[in-house]
Amino acid sequence: MSSVAADLTQVRAAAELLGFALARRARPVEGGVYRALLDRYRSELGFKDVVDTMAEGLGLEVLGVPRSGMVLAPEPGGAFATRLADLRTTMDADDRLVFGLVLIGIAAFAYPTDADFDDPETRLVEIVRVDEFIRGSLDALGGLGGVEGSPEERARTAAQVYADLPQLITTQTGRRARGCTLKAVEEVFGWLVEQGAAREAGTLGPDTFHLTDRFRLLVADSAGGAALDALRDARARGEAP
Repeated sequence: MSSVAADLTQVRAAAELLGFALARRARPVEGGVYRALLDRYRSELGFKDVVDTMAEGLGLEVLGVPRSGMVLAPEPGGAFATRLADLRTTMDADDRLVFGLVLIGIAAFAYPTDADFDDPETRLVEIVRVDEFIRGSLDALGGLGGVEGSPEERARTAAQVYADLPQLITTQTGRRARGCTLKAVEEVFGWLVEQGAAREAGTLGPDTFHLTDRFRLLVADSAGGAALDALRDARARGEAP
């Protein structure tokens, strides 16, 4: 009976740790429950096995446990998978293409080489610089091969849609309006903040963001694809700002 109780106690603690990780904005502060559970995960093999097994059953993979907290990646099609359809309900097909392009543009801008994935140093990124980088890399995407319906064809289409959008449209109050690329980049950063993959760099202004370890590990896990490779090559060669 005591061994069963102990097992159930571990299961409860494992579920609590995964709950913190799924909360995304939870921080493992010194002396807190989240921090204590992370320390157990790192030091107790039996507890780690319980957490990993429970995560697998939920359609999740533990990518790492950096100082900022546990990073989970959902399996495609799983209950926790994030889909572009879950974003703003008014997004049309072109909006989704632009959103995806901006997302991989941020990844390529911040982590142009595989070696960058091993560097836990926080990356500072700015809305305007990301937009300029994507605009300067559109030719690289336009030159991708691929038949109709392929990822390469979607990347070419996304690049064309992006190129056709004005860089800036403002509202009557002077804010960025939807329908311009700077607003599109702004909205992607807002989404990343909600996902715990970025946070605002308040002291540096509203257009500057820190990319978190969550973003770094997720990009490292999913790195690949012709569009991302083309953007990373352009960034690494300095062909784009």
